[in-house]
Amino acid sequence: MTSSILVFRWILRIGFLLSLILGVVLWTGHGTAYLRLHMWVGFLITFDLLLLVVLSFLSGVRPALPLISLIWAIALPVIGIAQLNIMPGSSHWVIQVVHVVFGLGAIGLGEVLSKKALLRQPS
Repeated sequence: MTSSILVFRWILRIGFLLSLILGVVLWTGHGTAYLRLHMWVGFLITFDLLLLVVLSFLSGVRPALPLISLIWAIALPVIGIAQLNIMPGSSHWVIQVVHVVFGLGAIGLGEVLSKKALLRQPS
C-alpha cells in the first residue's frame, strides 16, 4: 500500500501544478481552449484525493481528517463547475479566489493524508 500512496501523492502534486498553470492562463483571459483540460485535471485531482481518503481510512488514520477531505473533495468540483455561473460581472473574481483556495486546500489535505497514512505503514 505504501507504493500506492506515494504514486497518488505524486499524481496529486503534478496535477496541482498543471491545474495551477492552466488556471492562471485562464484567469488572465488567455487560452480559453484549455478550460476543458483544466476541468479534467481538476477531476483527476479530486479522484486522487478520494483515493487517498480511502487509503488513509484503510491505514488506520483517525477518521476526522479523511472525512473532512472527503467533503472537501466533493465540494471542489462543485465550486469549480458552478463558478462559471456564480457572481457574474465585476465581482466574479471572488468566486475564482474561493476556487483557488479550495484547490490549495485539496493539495494540502492530500499531502497530510498521505503523510499520516505512510506513517502508519509497516517498515
